[in-house]
Amino acid sequence: MLASVGSLIAVLDHAHGLMTKLSIAVVVCAWVWIVCRSRTRGLKIRSSVLAAMCAATVLTATAALWPVMGPAVVHTLGVAKKPKPPAG
Repeated sequence: MLASVGSLIAVLDHAHGLMTKLSIAVVVCAWVWIVCRSRTRGLKIRSSVLAAMCAATVLTATAALWPVMGPAVVHTLGVAKKPKPPAG
């Protein structure tokens, strides 16, 4: 059971980069589609759509920047493991 879980975690870790790139592409395409549709039909973008897209943008940006900002966040929150002092 543990080997299966470990294998699954390893696969998901390798998929992180691909899934982040796919997420970026989907969010960019969604923004383009919403803006183009709004302009061609002369409609105002609903606030619920705008809120959902802003949330998707923030979450995607966080996922994309996590390798850079993750260590700083973990350190700031104080949840990083502290090295044991040498015995002696």
